Amino acid sequence: MATAPAPRLAFWLVLAAFVTFAQAASPVHKCVVDGKVTFQNSPCATEQPTRQPTVQELNAARKKRLVEAAAQAPSAPTTPAPSTVPSGSRPLDAPQSPTPSRESAYHCDGRTHCSQMRSCSEAKFFLANCPGVKMDGNRDGTPCEQQWCTHPLAK
Repeated sequence: MATAPAPRLAFWLVLAAFVTFAQAASPVHKCVVDGKVTFQNSPCATEQPTRQPTVQELNAARKKRLVEAAAQAPSAPTTPAPSTVPSGSRPLDAPQSPTPSRESAYHCDGRTHCSQMRSCSEAKFFLANCPGVKMDGNRDGTPCEQQWCTHPLAK
């Protein structure tokens, strides 16, 4: 009869170890409450739901920043001299012409990567006019160099 408690004891020890491990593996949430960082087992309480801004909101915020920057530096010209503007492009803060142009075929729709573009001209439009694009890794002004704009078969 002395052998019966040993398997039962082993079962309870394994069960206790499993429960302890399961509690240790529960997710930990890092929260900021009243400016202090706290760690808790439950998700952080939010006062209002968070959402990603739309493309239109990002564009409006960018235009607002450009206007504020132009107001802070009134001595600097707001548009570059015509000789410094590449042909086929326009300054960022210049109003769009009411006549249709080659650029009017494109609009900022949230795409940010070269793999989402269909041509070099589209990539150039996005780089010049849309916020948050990630198409000019070496920042030389030529977007999508490997996929579109300097590749021998580029359009």
